[in-house]
Amino acid sequence: MTSRTPEHPLRIAVLGAGAMGSLFGGCLKEGGADVTLIDANDRQVEAIRTQGLRLVTDKGSGEGDRVVSIPAVTPAEAEGTFDLILVFTKTMHTRAALSGVSRVIGPQTFLFSLQNGLDNKETLIEFASPDRVIVGVTTYPADLVAPGHVQSHGSGIARFKIAADEPEAAGHHEILDALQSAFAAAGLNLVHDPATESAIWEKVAFNAALNSLCAITRSTVGEIGADPETRGLAVMIVDEVCRTAAAAGVKVDRDHVQAVVAHAMEHHTHHKPSMLQDILAGRTTEIETINGAVVRRAAALDVGTPVTSTLLRLVRHVQSSHTRWT
Repeated sequence: MTSRTPEHPLRIAVLGAGAMGSLFGGCLKEGGADVTLIDANDRQVEAIRTQGLRLVTDKGSGEGDRVVSIPAVTPAEAEGTFDLILVFTKTMHTRAALSGVSRVIGPQTFLFSLQNGLDNKETLIEFASPDRVIVGVTTYPADLVAPGHVQSHGSGIARFKIAADEPEAAGHHEILDALQSAFAAAGLNLVHDPATESAIWEKVAFNAALNSLCAITRSTVGEIGADPETRGLAVMIVDEVCRTAAAAGVKVDRDHVQAVVAHAMEHHTHHKPSMLQDILAGRTTEIETINGAVVRRAAALDVGTPVTSTLLRLVRHVQSSHTRWT
């Protein structure tokens, strides 16, 4: 990769310009990065082209509501090659999305996933060598209000590491420094953390509990927390995921995850997780890369996951019902 300076910033593509992709892409553009949004949703692309990207975020002590001018294209319209592609598609679409923009992935391009789930590294390695694949996890919240309109309330953090072992990843300090500089200029908290795998598993435990329970019961996070029995199921799912992670050799802080889940149930009472939104809209969910990925690993490690497995089967049933009756 050539040297990057303020006059020649990283050329970044955000693949998947939904809520999270638009939030990160818009903030990076505001911070001075050279960013292009790529999305297969024609309505989203057209709205951003004609009206700009409306971002509503908490900025300091006040709320920031502004419009960001940022290029937005469909996969067929993407041109050139990028220094870095930030992948924010739903996990079940990752392979198809990267295949659709393979011509803009050059030999020096880095692929960076901040997606949900456990299988992202393996998919990205199909399109770039492990030393050019960056995996991470983020706690930033975002909601797509309407085409071209995203809001995010609350702070967050993003953690990342290069997928390859440290010796193989040596020599990539420039891209890491440029990446962190771009995020800092955007007001986004990005941390290079060798323990990112632990953070990924902890978020999977959080999502496996609340996403699947909210989806199958059609309840908000607060409604799950208000009922002792469903709240107890969330606790059980977190325990199962954390035991699976431990058996896989990944150190996780189960008490921390339980505390974060409890905080969400008590303070994000009206929130509808993405999996619930997908179920209500008749869309395929990310259940296979969250609960499904945990259950598959647990089976291989001889770890019991009865509650996580049950929620997996129930969400699969609802999805297949959509297919049969629509």
